[in-house]
Amino acid sequence: MPQKKKRIRRIFGNINMLYLILSVIAAFALWFILSLTVFPETTVTLRDVPIDYSLTGSYADIAGLSIMTKSADTVNLNITGLRYQIGEYTQDDVHATVNLDSVRAPGQYDLRVEVTSVNGDAITVVQDVQTVKVEFDHLVYKEFSVSDGTLTADYSKVSAAEGYMIDPDEVSINPSQVVLYGPKDYIEQITSCVVEVNNNGVVNQDVRITNTSLKMYNGDSVFESEKITHDVDSFDLNLSVYITKNLKPDIRFNPYFSQFDISSLDGKYTVQPETVMVKGKDQRLLTMNSLSTVGYIDIRQVKIGALLTQSISDTAYYTNISGNNTLTVSFDLEGYTSKSVTVNNNRISVINCPDDYVVSVLTDKITNVTIIGPAESIEQIDATNIIAELDMMNYNINLGSEMYSVNVYAPDYTDCWAFGRYTVVANIEENIHDVNVVE
Repeated sequence: MPQKKKRIRRIFGNINMLYLILSVIAAFALWFILSLTVFPETTVTLRDVPIDYSLTGSYADIAGLSIMTKSADTVNLNITGLRYQIGEYTQDDVHATVNLDSVRAPGQYDLRVEVTSVNGDAITVVQDVQTVKVEFDHLVYKEFSVSDGTLTADYSKVSAAEGYMIDPDEVSINPSQVVLYGPKDYIEQITSCVVEVNNNGVVNQDVRITNTSLKMYNGDSVFESEKITHDVDSFDLNLSVYITKNLKPDIRFNPYFSQFDISSLDGKYTVQPETVMVKGKDQRLLTMNSLSTVGYIDIRQVKIGALLTQSISDTAYYTNISGNNTLTVSFDLEGYTSKSVTVNNNRISVINCPDDYVVSVLTDKITNVTIIGPAESIEQIDATNIIAELDMMNYNINLGSEMYSVNVYAPDYTDCWAFGRYTVVANIEENIHDVNVVE
């Protein structure tokens, strides 16, 4: 008996559950029917719907206009329509755009925001943004580069340590060009761009600076506009730093005869400029004091009051940056005098002649030989103190008579020399040796 009652309760329980399910379905169907008949419309709210600013196909597009600024990027919508059409609407189901019919030239316009259903549904829209302010202009590009001088560097906030310099000719900008983009009327006013160092600093070696900014210029005036953009976000400035030093020129003399005392000329000449500024990166420059010159001064060029020039040469250690390429050497030779003498043939000798040849000096005498030296030495000198030497080591041997240069000097007077160059005529012939013939 109890089991029979349990079966009856189970059957009634299942029937009740079935009635419950059927009731829910019936209620939903009734609600759906009522919503379509009694309440067919509904309102959907969409927020931050993007506004389409495409110019494609518009007169603005044909005229080459571009949008500079706009007052809004999105719009909030309350959309009313048939429930079954818009009940599940999202941003993808509507299209918000601007009416471009009034845009004909550069300027600022109040453009109406128009919203439509992408499905063609009939909708009523209430929007928080009715119009937007849009600025139009002709946008152009303009390039500025290091190569044409329109992109330069300003590193005035960076200084070289004492005894160093930043070489302006070796400052490099990376990248070496920039492209500006903006309204034509603005871009055309920009004549140059400058990469500026932002922070102060002192340097004594090569440096790469990354903390820089780009400034635009109209002539000498800074030009600023948020409407202009550029294709490079950051620039590097590379500064080349050199050691600098003022070196005293080292004048070197060529004594054409070994007995001459070079030190006798100390203090007898002056050099202009007295020092020459050089630059270099070799640390050895820090301990150098003298400047090398090109070649030597031949003392045969030196006379009282002579002005001679010497070229300034660069070396592996330094480069001349003084702006002077030559030195002027002035010989005042205070206390010096000169004398004219004649050198007779018997005072002319030949040295370094090969044994296979005989050299004969045909010149009878060398006249008007100018001897220069301290007054006390010149007073003592006469023709017997002067000799002339023909050094055959300086020549190729050619048979016959030719003119040759000779060195004229007073061997016993090491502080005197002959000014100028002198020549003799000499004859060269083979040296015929005696040969013993054995019969």
